[in-house]
Amino acid sequence: MPKIFKKNLLTSPLDIPELPVGDEQWENDETQDPVRTLISWTAPARPFRKKDRSFYTTAAILVILISMIALLAGEMILIGALFAFLFLIYVLNFVPPEDLEYKISTQGITIGDHFYHFQELDSFWFSQKEGFKLLNVLTQLRFPAQLIIMLGEEDEEEVKKAVARYLPFHEIAPRTLIDKWSDSLQKHFPLENPHH
Repeated sequence: MPKIFKKNLLTSPLDIPELPVGDEQWENDETQDPVRTLISWTAPARPFRKKDRSFYTTAAILVILISMIALLAGEMILIGALFAFLFLIYVLNFVPPEDLEYKISTQGITIGDHFYHFQELDSFWFSQKEGFKLLNVLTQLRFPAQLIIMLGEEDEEEVKKAVARYLPFHEIAPRTLIDKWSDSLQKHFPLENPHH
């Protein structure tokens, strides 16, 4: 009877599997330690730029006008929600965000104390917001549906090289109807004075 296998599979189940051809540096490191950090950096938790006075004034006027309409309709809960929303806008745009540690490992992405396994993630792309470079990762979860990760001073190409080994990359960012509507609203009705 001919021998099919050169190795005895029953006596050596813990042999290191053969890795696909690619960057030799990555292959050698993974064979020594299959769970390891590829890249880590520290950056703010969200994009932050101090807003001028016109931003807060415009937001307050809009909330007051909508509240007056809601008051005439007798919607007290809506008025409370509007003022809570105004307070949230104030806090998010006045208080600078804390710095978080970001890690991309061979298992997934860590943002502060939260870990997301690559099996829970879908795809990624890069974008810019208010002058900050962002890594956007779609998830297969209901919440959060998308991770927005600040790159800070980290090299975009290094991050792309690490994440692209596990997730597909979008050259053009996918945009939902809400994204398009939000951009259009910001373009036609800016909350800040554009002359500053």
